[in-house]
Amino acid sequence: MGWFKRRRTSDDTTGPMLVYANREEADAAQERAAAAGLEPGYSSLRKGNAQYIVFRGNDTEKAKRYLLEEHEVTQELFYYVVETPQGNWGKDIDGLYLEQLLPWQLDITRAECPGRLVSVANTTGVIGAARGRGDNFVVTVQCGKCSHEWYDGVRYQNVTAVRCPSCAAVNRVDSSGVVVH
Repeated sequence: MGWFKRRRTSDDTTGPMLVYANREEADAAQERAAAAGLEPGYSSLRKGNAQYIVFRGNDTEKAKRYLLEEHEVTQELFYYVVETPQGNWGKDIDGLYLEQLLPWQLDITRAECPGRLVSVANTTGVIGAARGRGDNFVVTVQCGKCSHEWYDGVRYQNVTAVRCPSCAAVNRVDSSGVVVH
C-alpha cells in the first residue's frame, strides 16, 4: 500500500479525502521519499475537484523513478507531483507526465547530437499534445552520445532539445514520426 489511503465520506462530494493508512506505512513512505531525495512540498492541495500530493526534489531522475515505482493512481483528478529544477514531473491515472517544457528545450541549436525516440511512454499524453492540451508528451529517449535511456518530454510533431542525465549531452529529438489520427 502507498503512503495514503483514499477514502470518501458521505458528506464529501468534492473528491478523495486523504488519510494516513497507519503510522508505520506513513513513516516507511516518508523514508522512501527521503531516499529519493524528496521532501514534502505543499503536502496536499485541492484545486476544484482535483487533489494533488506535491513533493520537492533536486534529482529529476530519482523523482521520476519514485513516481513510477511508488505510486499507483487509480482515480481521475488525483495527481502526484514532484517539483524539480528541471521541471515539474507528475503521475496521474494515465501515467507519467511533464507539466511543461523548459524554455531551453525549444532551442534546438543547443543540441550536440541526435537523440533517438525509443517509445511513447504515455499515449494519453501524446493525444493531448496533438490536440494542443499541453506542450509535450513523455517518451523514452536514447542518448546519441552515450546510449543511455531515460524518460523526457518532447513536442508533438517537432524537434525538442533534451539533456541526457548520464553524460549531460544535449540531444535533438525529432517526434515527427509520431502521428495521432
